[in-house]
Amino acid sequence: MTDAAREALEDCRGAIDSLVDGVQGREWRRRWILSVVLLRAIGHVLDKVDGARSPAHRAEIDRWWSNLKSSRPLPTIFWEFIDEERNSILKQYRTNAGQGVTVQLSGSEVSTRGAPPKVDPPKPAIYHYVLNGGPYQGWDHRDVLRNALTWWEQQLEQIDQAVAERKP
Repeated sequence: MTDAAREALEDCRGAIDSLVDGVQGREWRRRWILSVVLLRAIGHVLDKVDGARSPAHRAEIDRWWSNLKSSRPLPTIFWEFIDEERNSILKQYRTNAGQGVTVQLSGSEVSTRGAPPKVDPPKPAIYHYVLNGGPYQGWDHRDVLRNALTWWEQQLEQIDQAVAERKP
């Protein structure tokens, strides 16, 4: 099994789950960076830790990496999101992800004829978390992170299955 990579995957899932409406500013930025870096760490752990588990693991993980590298720029989720966003963060401390909030003001109405004032109930804030560049521009960044996590789950499942088929 790709146990070490799956451990990183579960920590990544927790980081992504912490990106909830209402998180803003530097706290949001730290959670975003953690999520992206953990997404890329899954691949490093897969290669360095799980690849050392057995000759069957090494062979399948090497084959998987070779296929991934030869298919570049596809899959987009890996090369243009996981890898590029991580590189942008670690090498330039820049990110394509943005954040914002729309605050809807309530109104009140006062009658000059003595009727009781009418006050609109408060409206909830609307939080925006969108990617400002790259192939997923305009997407909610949490959706892209979840898509990347699903992609990793599929890759690890395929590798585990191939390793199981190699064993006598």
